[in-house]
Amino acid sequence: MFSAKGIKIKTTSSSSAETIADSDDLLTEILLRLPIKSLLNFKCVSKHWLSLISDPVFYLCLNPSNSPCALMVHKWPRLDNPEFDFVNLGSKHSNPPFKTLNFVNDSSIIKIIQSCNGLLLCNSFCKKSRKLNYYIYNPTTKQRKILPALGQVGKTYGLYLAFDPTKSPHYKVICVCQCNISQSVYRIHIYSPETGQWRVSSTATFTLPFSIGFHGGVFWNDSIHWYTDVGPSMRFDTDEEKVKEMPMPSMPYDCYRRRVAYFGESRRHLRLVEIHNRTSTQFNVCEMERDHSRWFVKHRVNLGGVVNAFPGMIRSYHNPSVLNYYVFQIMGIEREATDDGDYLVLHIPAQIIRYNLKDGSFKKLRDFAPNYKREDASNFGYCNAYQYIQSLACV
Repeated sequence: MFSAKGIKIKTTSSSSAETIADSDDLLTEILLRLPIKSLLNFKCVSKHWLSLISDPVFYLCLNPSNSPCALMVHKWPRLDNPEFDFVNLGSKHSNPPFKTLNFVNDSSIIKIIQSCNGLLLCNSFCKKSRKLNYYIYNPTTKQRKILPALGQVGKTYGLYLAFDPTKSPHYKVICVCQCNISQSVYRIHIYSPETGQWRVSSTATFTLPFSIGFHGGVFWNDSIHWYTDVGPSMRFDTDEEKVKEMPMPSMPYDCYRRRVAYFGESRRHLRLVEIHNRTSTQFNVCEMERDHSRWFVKHRVNLGGVVNAFPGMIRSYHNPSVLNYYVFQIMGIEREATDDGDYLVLHIPAQIIRYNLKDGSFKKLRDFAPNYKREDASNFGYCNAYQYIQSLACV
């Protein structure tokens, strides 16, 4: 380049750009400082940039805490076209990813089955064709993928999503099918986007007593976890493709089945709350050891202060000795992004609050109008809640 006097001046812009382009470390440092929307666009710049942004190491640097920025809570009783509210958990991100799910161009009713590290497993049911489809959906990128039909596999018990972006950019979908109803024999089918097909796991067939139901289906530590009504529970190791026993806390001698109030994962921790006693505002939060050897008590909770502040939690028309005398729902047990502690996301009548498990303090996250007029406002306006984690994962 030349100045006004005709003297040649050496430019450094092109050499700087080349230096950055030739250094993955420098380029990664720059990309990590960009907003999600920009990263989505830059994945299309080149195969090299796509590889960098899709790398599990990049994800770890982008979201090292793997903490959800919000909960997507399903309103009810809107069953024909489910609506969701976006409950911010304190992060800077505040824009709802959607209000309703409408990525299918027909009259299908779309519902969320599971949220797993930024991806959603959904299903849609079309009233006209009576057809049920399953999808993987990324609410951050708006990408979706329809899963192929399973075919004749017996009675489908449930589908579950297994995705750990810190280890692999690829997810798996686990389907549990009851192939022999009279004997409660179950077989596991696995879908991988790498092959685009379902396959039967030859090592994952199991039998349960007919009277025992299993519930949950939470992905954590390379396994899908289910709890049973009584006795030991189980997990499916997605790497070894084996069904293994999972210990459970002992139940009180006078209880014939589990009363699970919460079973979920947050920031690589699996949590469980069972409420068996009549003083339901006092309970333990249990956490599973990383080696699946046992549950241990992580927190002891007493919601007495919350009840005093929100007397609408009391069903005054009930006897205080009954289990559901107090009205609340645990929507999440989350962990601070800074590792300062854990907190409950509690749904109480007409509000959602955040309860600090370290010091017992609490604050309001969301107000909502009750659906029905009741003296004690004990009706709920929300039901299921799903974690929202921003993700660049491809589906």
